[in-house]
Amino acid sequence: MKLQAELLPLIEKYRAAAGSIVAYAEHLKAAGGYKDFHTRLAWDVLRGIVGTRGICDWYDKYNCHDSHIETLAKRALKEVYTV
Repeated sequence: MKLQAELLPLIEKYRAAAGSIVAYAEHLKAAGGYKDFHTRLAWDVLRGIVGTRGICDWYDKYNCHDSHIETLAKRALKEVYTV
């Protein structure tokens, strides 16, 4: 995984916000309006926890693209929420 160095720190942040993540996931399920729930939740949580600036920094730092970041977000999310 290209962003392996970010995985454990991100999991720690997700665990600290686990209650809010689960609550948001239930709200998102009820709201609908997405094509892929898991992908939408992964990106929403990532933006909420890391922020847009932090995500943008990864593109240059790791020479990565969206699918690398999405993989990281989904792996970290599995630690606090199972779809």
